[in-house]
Amino acid sequence: MKKLCFFLFCGLLFLTGCTKDEPTIASGTAGKLTWKLLENGTLVISGKGEMSDYGFDSSAPWHEHSFNITSIIIGNGVTSIGNNAFSWCEGLTSIIIPNSVTSIGDFAFTTCSGLSSITIPNSVTSIGYAAFYQCTGLVSVTIGNSVTSIGTAAFRTCRGLTSINVDNGNTAYSSENGVLFNKTKTTLIHYPAGKTGAYTIPNSVTSIGNFAFESCNRLSSVIIPNSVTSIGNDAFAFCTELTSVTIGNSVTSIGNRGFYACRSLTSVTIPNSVTSIGNEAFSNCSSLTSVIIPDSVTSIGNSAFFSCIKLTSITIPNSVTIIGSSAFNYCSGLKSITIGNSVTDIRGSTFDGCSGLTSIIIPNSVKSIGNDAFAGCSGLISIIIPNSVTSIGDRAFWRCTGLKSITIGNSVISIGGLAFLYCTGLTEIINESIIPQTINYSVFEYVNKSSCTLRVPENSIAAYRVAEGWKDFKNIVAI
Repeated sequence: MKKLCFFLFCGLLFLTGCTKDEPTIASGTAGKLTWKLLENGTLVISGKGEMSDYGFDSSAPWHEHSFNITSIIIGNGVTSIGNNAFSWCEGLTSIIIPNSVTSIGDFAFTTCSGLSSITIPNSVTSIGYAAFYQCTGLVSVTIGNSVTSIGTAAFRTCRGLTSINVDNGNTAYSSENGVLFNKTKTTLIHYPAGKTGAYTIPNSVTSIGNFAFESCNRLSSVIIPNSVTSIGNDAFAFCTELTSVTIGNSVTSIGNRGFYACRSLTSVTIPNSVTSIGNEAFSNCSSLTSVIIPDSVTSIGNSAFFSCIKLTSITIPNSVTIIGSSAFNYCSGLKSITIGNSVTDIRGSTFDGCSGLTSIIIPNSVKSIGNDAFAGCSGLISIIIPNSVTSIGDRAFWRCTGLKSITIGNSVISIGGLAFLYCTGLTEIINESIIPQTINYSVFEYVNKSSCTLRVPENSIAAYRVAEGWKDFKNIVAI
């Protein structure tokens, strides 16, 4: 590390000498510091103390010249790099951070796409949230021995990054083959997005951090060992070339958007240690044809399999009690679904747009069917709503144009507006409720009430013939 300090010092002297007689095109003050932009594109920041923090609505004073900045010299008295200080300096190719700097703020170098390497000196103790976010040209990062805090998404979407190297003397972090870990290698923090091929996670790892592999477009396969117990939010999101993943049998949770938009992933086996599948966990995995959900899983998150258009069948085991809203929304290739008998609610848009679905059995555990739950399931031919169900939500079956027969159980007391709108193929409705539900005309709008037979309990025929929304059916007969 002595060599590193020596080279930093020599580099700073060299750059200072090269800029000594260069004309200044802009200058000013920034809190305790002064700045000037030279004609050759070098931004020089001088003074003693902290650099101010800036926001997206209160830019740094040199921001209007950001496209002219190609290099930055920070004076040795400056103690911090503020939030958003150099964000969107897309022409920036080099910066030397002096040993006086102890912290790098949030979004400090966001979208500095011209940066190819960065060396964090030993003086720095913290790197802020998304500090180098979307530095797409960044290839290598060297982290000194004093950094104890690296913010979430610090190197997120750095698509060219191939290595992160941490000083061996660092007590909080470590690296192995260019991959960033905590010191004991129990948490994998960041896998550089520019690395190619397959990767086997070391057996020491117990957790995969948020965004750890996000946008690793060149990652082809990954093996998650049995030591790992949790997969963080967005952990493998946008790994568009990932074709194979092996999940160890100790993982208990798959985080929100864990494998979001892994569009080359064709199959996945979820081990029987997993109890929860997070929101959007496999959303937009457009090549996914099969998935096995074990009977250890108790909850499936909102939009968990949204737009998995090649998924053809799914079995939801009896262990599952919660299926989130839009969980299988727009799974247009889905032909069959088995729902376990512990699910109590089919929530809003759960199967909305599953146009290939031809049949489904709703178990007796279900008490409510949410808004848009089966909307656009145009392949459904018949549906039986069991006696356990008490409410059917707005637009629950609208645009189910292939639906010919509906059976409504005797416990349904509420049917939402537009529930069966555009169910133009209906020829028979069996309503087992003794008392006609209070509905309006929109519930069965565009259903042919002259040709569709309404079957009701024999002693209730008279009541249905005068009830709003039901009386329009011309053929009301006994079940």
